[in-house]
Amino acid sequence: MGRAPLSLCRKVQGRALGSSGMARALLPLLLVIVLIIETQCKNDTEALKHIVHNKFITGRIIVKREDRCQNGEYSSGVQCCKKCNRGFVKNISCPTDINKHCVPCKNGKEYIHHENDLEECMRCSSCDSILGLEVAKNCTPEQNTECTCAKNYFCNSSVPCGHCNPCTICESGVIEKQCTSTSDTVCGMKETGLQWWATALMIMVVLLPIAGAIFWYKRKWKNRTRKENLNEVVLKAVASYENVPLIHRDIDLSSHVAEIVEEMTLQQVKTFVRNHKVPEPIIDQTIRDYLNDTSEQKIKLFQVWYQRHGMKGAYVNLIRSLREFKMCAAADKIEEKLKAAVSSCQEGGQSHGDDTEQSKTCTEESRKILLSVDSADLSKTCSSSFEET
Repeated sequence: MGRAPLSLCRKVQGRALGSSGMARALLPLLLVIVLIIETQCKNDTEALKHIVHNKFITGRIIVKREDRCQNGEYSSGVQCCKKCNRGFVKNISCPTDINKHCVPCKNGKEYIHHENDLEECMRCSSCDSILGLEVAKNCTPEQNTECTCAKNYFCNSSVPCGHCNPCTICESGVIEKQCTSTSDTVCGMKETGLQWWATALMIMVVLLPIAGAIFWYKRKWKNRTRKENLNEVVLKAVASYENVPLIHRDIDLSSHVAEIVEEMTLQQVKTFVRNHKVPEPIIDQTIRDYLNDTSEQKIKLFQVWYQRHGMKGAYVNLIRSLREFKMCAAADKIEEKLKAAVSSCQEGGQSHGDDTEQSKTCTEESRKILLSVDSADLSKTCSSSFEET
């Protein structure tokens, strides 16, 4: 019994001595591995230091090289190159003589407004008349085009404006401040000697009895007066057209433009086209295009209106508008010319026969046209003609 524990203790001691022996054998191997790792880390550190040092040296060299370039030059990495002056760009990669190696921009088409090392000029801007713009300064090799608002247009922006707005037209007729290229029209109110309520009171007190008497009289004789006036106007109008050939509502005016504008002044033509919504920039551009030829200005302005309006109803609109604008003398002369032209055309057609039937048709159609016009319009037209005469 006493020997068994003793043998067991000896076995345990033998195993412990074996384990310590293995540890002693592995220790040198561990030391070698640690030494290798330490050496590799040291080499990497030295390589990193060398890279940083090289970059620092290279940076100092580049800075010194850039410091050598003078004002008006730039570094290409190897040498200093000359910058081209305003209005010029380089024609080689590194100019050394601006007189030889810089070429000018195309006048009126390209520009460059600063010292540069560019190879191409910038294109000049254009001023679009449709947007209400016109040229303030033409483009040069050293400066871009400068635009401003055209006449009767404004833009209140502090930066160069790309679109101008039409100036306000004062309905009261009182202008406190004229429209400029940077500010709109400032309208005022009509001044009266008395306050509006005092004026209205005076009118009521003075005119109320008179208005009552007139109203009573008009009510009594309303139907009779209306019938007499309408008959008189229609009879006069038909009489004036009785012996005149038919003027069609849709007559082609394109071949009669010169004859029409011959009876109108330039100001009358401008007033006519302006009241028919022809844009102001187009009117101004047409005047500038034919600056010393008044006849051509009138023809071109009238053609602009006719192209926008079209043939349908153009003749009636022309004559009626001239009378409304108090140009009755011009309207009468134009009417006579066009009737003569159509009459001449009809006479040419009568040589082939049917002259009696055509004359009858013209007269009947003239009556229909006159009678189809509203009586109020006829009265207004006739009264306008009478006032001008």
